[in-house]
Parts: sequence; structure tokens; C-alpha cells
Amino acid sequence: MTALSMPNPASSAEPAPAPRRWVARVFERLGGQLGAKVADLYADQNPEAVQEEWAAGMAGLHPDEIARGIAACRERVFAPTLGEFLHLCRPGLNPEWAWHEAADCLRQRDAGHVGAWSHPAIWRAACAMSPEVRGGDYLRHRTRWIYTLRREFAAGWGEPPPKPAMRVQHNAAVRAPCAKEREALASLRNLHAQTAAARAAATTEE
Repeated sequence: MTALSMPNPASSAEPAPAPRRWVARVFERLGGQLGAKVADLYADQNPEAVQEEWAAGMAGLHPDEIARGIAACRERVFAPTLGEFLHLCRPGLNPEWAWHEAADCLRQRDAGHVGAWSHPAIWRAACAMSPEVRGGDYLRHRTRWIYTLRREFAAGWGEPPPKPAMRVQHNAAVRAPCAKEREALASLRNLHAQTAAARAAATTEE
């Protein structure tokens, strides 16, 4: 198995629900940002059921993703639903967003940077479809991209994207040989021709 190949999601264990303390912390932060709008959103719901659903929805989220989602809520006017919050945490759940992120991050890697990947799964999907992503035709490759992206998300967080391989920079200027250098090259060619002729003659005499 290569470093970029991933197991079949069907054989992967379902991620465990997020700890309840994480959910409580998220609601605490959202309450600080949006006030009573958070409580109003779930006013008619069973608090235990809401906590359980959010814990299940947040399964598999990395702490960095949760922090991203909380930060994104600072710009909102209304409290997010669970689905909205998950997309704020993991924007790559939108396949088209992930495609453009992959294209941009591949360009960053070409420039020698790791790339601002929001999730390692997008990096792995980009590796699996690098020519297509670089080609830029999302509509043509959308079905395969969605399949590949979902497969990699199902595989979990995994290892972070590695640093790009070092590239050797050649700064030497290329120029045509001068007259003296041309004479030296001609002399070497003549010497080589004479040596080859002598060897051929010796072989014939034998």
C-alpha cells in the first residue's frame, strides 16, 4: 500500500461522537458571540437530544476544524444549525470548494510551500487526481472528484500534508561558445576521429 492509498471506507470504523464537553464548549462560545439567538434556535427542543445530535454530527472533527467553525461564527448574524456549523468547520464538505482549494494549494506547493490545506483528505484527493485538478475542468471530473473526496474524508484525518520535495535551482547563464572554445572543441573532435580511424585500421589488419 502506498502512502497515498487509503482503505475502503466501508471497512473503516464509524468515528465516535465528539465528547459532550466539546459540544458544551461550542455552545458556550456561540452564546458569547450570538447571545440568546442560540437558545432561541433550540427553544422547542429537548436539550439532551440537541447535545446528542451535535455530538454525533461533530464526530471525527479535528480540534483545529472546530476552532475554525467557531471563528467563522463571529461574522454571522444568526445562530448556525448543526449542518451550517459543520460546513463552517470543514468547508471542504462542499466538493466545489474543495476542488478550488486543491488547485490553489497545488500551486502553493509548486512554489515550494506546504499549502494551506483545510483538511489532509483534500490533499490526498488532490494527489489522486492531480492532473485533473490542475486541468481545472471541475464539471467534467465532478463525479469522480466527489467520490474520491468522500473516500478520503471517510479515512479520517491521517497525516498532515508533507513538505514539498526540494528543487534544485540552476542559476548559471547559458551562452554560445566563444571562438577559442570552438577551436578547442574542433580539435577534440578531430582527435577523436583520428583515434577511431586508427583503431579501425588496426582491426582490419588483424
